[in-house]
Amino acid sequence: MSRAAAQRAPTAARTESELDHAVRELTTLGASLARSYHSLEERAQRVESELAAANRELGRKVEQLDAVTAELEAVLDALPTGVVVRDARGRIVRVNDAALGVLGAQREQLLGSAQPLLGAAPASDGWRQHEWLRDDGVRSIVARRCSSIRGGAHASARAQSVEILDDRTQLVELSERMHALDKLAALGDMAGGIAHELRNPMSAAKGFADLLVNKLAHDDAARLWAELIVQGVDEANAILTSMMSLASPEKLVLETIEPTELVNDAVAMARRDAHIAAEDHRWTISSSVAAPAFGGDRIKLRQALRNLIANALQAQPHGGAVRVEALQVEGALEIRVHDAGPGIPRALSQRVLEPFFTTRAEGTGLGLALVDRIAALHGGRVRIEPDQGPLGGASIALVIPTRPNLS
Repeated sequence: MSRAAAQRAPTAARTESELDHAVRELTTLGASLARSYHSLEERAQRVESELAAANRELGRKVEQLDAVTAELEAVLDALPTGVVVRDARGRIVRVNDAALGVLGAQREQLLGSAQPLLGAAPASDGWRQHEWLRDDGVRSIVARRCSSIRGGAHASARAQSVEILDDRTQLVELSERMHALDKLAALGDMAGGIAHELRNPMSAAKGFADLLVNKLAHDDAARLWAELIVQGVDEANAILTSMMSLASPEKLVLETIEPTELVNDAVAMARRDAHIAAEDHRWTISSSVAAPAFGGDRIKLRQALRNLIANALQAQPHGGAVRVEALQVEGALEIRVHDAGPGIPRALSQRVLEPFFTTRAEGTGLGLALVDRIAALHGGRVRIEPDQGPLGGASIALVIPTRPNLS
């Protein structure tokens, strides 16, 4: 062996030893990495399992929350009282069906709006009652109160308010109806006594006045006075008759009625009551009938329609136009009387049906009340249109449920 070869032998041996050591180190490191990877894999599987369990629990909680939310929404929609929820900025974020019905509005109109309801700020110290006319002309009486909702560490950020709307229209109308019935009961007692005490002397006065009219000449001033006495007695008798009709719950005498005949008779009687001759062209009374024969009390309905036409004529003392329409609408007969007078203000559209309420100095306030009474006896109602009628004045409808043709 040469000297150079002898020198390379220990170096080769040392390199081989170092390589073996490095291989052993790499083997040990690989085993350690394998164990670490296995441990990490086990941990990842454990975390994945825990996450899956947490997701399942979260899904279950979400389902429970959705169920509770759906139940609360169902309860909210089933409430007969209106509920309006606002956020911290005062914007409406939730409104139930009852509130939409009370306000006569669509959900899209209210959501996101920060405007106060019913044109006034809500009351937080108790109930406040509002009476108003909706856009469709329906009178509504709504009680309202507001409550704040606060809670949690960041209550101010989540502050909300809830407005409660209670529709008390029917309750108030029922109270008014009971009050009207009390008035009618008192009126009945009074009318009975008045009729008994006054009709006999009034009949005697009219009889003597009629004798004077027949005996005096046409150009005699005393004849005019006697005619005025007869006219006054007739008016007083008419008032007594109206009072008796309002107070006494008479039964209907049903028969088959032809609408055309009913309208023509009522127009003729109203003309005669108003002393308007057929050739007097200051007033025009037109009619149209598109309804079949029906069952009802001819005398009472003729009296009611005559009163409506007479009111239309009285609203135009210097001349005007009146139109009477009779038509079938959804199982009911509607007789509509339109005039070209000043109309009826919305605020008075319900009060004009009350006994003794009148806007005319010479009126008794019994005409429309009697019409309402006759309509109620037939199971119907009187509808006063809130807007101007086709002729520019008042428009009043007598709505009577149609009974079968009794013939």
